[in-house]
Amino acid sequence: MSNFLDLQNGWYNGLIQGLGQSQDSFQIIQPAPPIASGTAANPTFWAYYNNIPPKTLTAQFVASGGNQFYNNYRGLLSALVPSRQIDVRADIGAENFAAWHAYVQTQPAPSMNQIPTMFRNWAMFNAPEVANIGSSDYAAILLDPIATAQNELTLVYTNEKGLPVNFDWQLNYADMVNQLASAPSRSFNFNSGTMNKDVSTSWAGGSKSGFFGLWGGSSSTSTLSEQFASSTITVDASFEHILVFSNTPGAWYYSSAMGLAYANQTGNPWSDKSSINWNNTFGPNGNMQYFSANVIVASGMSVTVTSNAKYSSVDQQTITSSGSSGFWPFYSGDSGSTSTNRVEFNQAGNMTITTSSIPGVPVVLGVNVLPAGEFVGHSSSLGISLFESAKAFAAESLAAV
Repeated sequence: MSNFLDLQNGWYNGLIQGLGQSQDSFQIIQPAPPIASGTAANPTFWAYYNNIPPKTLTAQFVASGGNQFYNNYRGLLSALVPSRQIDVRADIGAENFAAWHAYVQTQPAPSMNQIPTMFRNWAMFNAPEVANIGSSDYAAILLDPIATAQNELTLVYTNEKGLPVNFDWQLNYADMVNQLASAPSRSFNFNSGTMNKDVSTSWAGGSKSGFFGLWGGSSSTSTLSEQFASSTITVDASFEHILVFSNTPGAWYYSSAMGLAYANQTGNPWSDKSSINWNNTFGPNGNMQYFSANVIVASGMSVTVTSNAKYSSVDQQTITSSGSSGFWPFYSGDSGSTSTNRVEFNQAGNMTITTSSIPGVPVVLGVNVLPAGEFVGHSSSLGISLFESAKAFAAESLAAV
C-alpha cells in the first residue's frame, strides 16, 4: 500500500514526464491558484521568482514568507566591500543628494549605467556647481561591480527614509500572458497503480516535506489523505497552453557582483566586520542556496482525478465541504470566476474530482530550480554584457569630465 509520500513522488515523476520537464531542476508548487489580472498581478507573479526555493520536490508557496531573493540579496551586498570608496553624498552635499534622490524616485527605475548622464542633466538645472563631480563619481562607480550594485540599491531601490522599495523583474505579468496565449497545448494521464515513485536521482532527492493531503491545507498523514493515497488513483490532465517562462531580475540585481561574492569564499569582496558571510549565504545552511530560474505556467486547465477507495457518507460530506481549498494534485481553489472544483461519489462511494480553470488566466504549476553556482552562471552572460557596456560608458564619461 502506498502512503502520501509515495503518491507525491510518483506524481512528481508522472508530472515531469507529462509536462516535458526534468528531475534535475523541476519543483512542484502548491497551491496553484489562477493569477488574475489587476493591480496585484505583477507582484503576485514576481513573487514566484523572488521566493528562495527549499530543497524539496514539492513546495508550499507563501508569497510573503520564508527566504526572499530581494531581501537576502540586499543583505549580501551590505557584507561586500568595493575596491574603492566613492561617496557621492559627501562630494555633492547632503542637501543636493536628498533632492537628487527624490528626483530619481519619480523616474522609471533606471540602471546605474544611465545614472551619470541622468545626474548631469538634473544637476545642470538644479545644482550646476556639482554637475561635473557627481557625474564623474557615478562614472567611476561603474568601474566596480560591487559599488555599482550597492549604489543601485541605495539610489533607486531605497526611499528617503532608507527603507527598501518594491522590487521588479524585467518581464511582467502581461509579457507572460502574451507568450502563454501562443504556447503549445499539453495532455497526459497518470495511474498510481503503475507509477514510478523512485526520485532518488532527482535534484532534491524527494518530496520529504512541503506537500498537502487530499485537499489544500490538510495533512498528508490524516486518515482521509492516507485512505486516498493507498487507493488506485488516475489523473487525466489537459492544458490549452503550457509555457516555461524565463525571467531576469530588474535593475536592482547585478549578477557580476553576486558572481564575485560566490567565487570568493573568504577575503575580498567580503567584509570581515559583517556577520553575513559565504557560508551562511551560499553554504549548506545558507539563505541563498537555490533560485527559481523560470516558472511553468498553464491556462485552460482541465483535470479529472478518480479514486477507487470507498468513502462513507460522513467522509463524503467532509471531502465535499473542503472543495473551496482545492484538491490534490494542484489545489486550485474554487473561486467560481477563474477556477472550479467539483467532487462526486458513485453509489459504491468511489470519488471523482474535476478541476478546471478558464482560458487565458495563468496557473503556476512549478518552477525550475538552480543551485547558486549555476544561477550565477545562468545570469552571467547578461551580467557580463551589462557590466562591459557600463565600463565602456564610464570610460567615455570620465574622459569627458
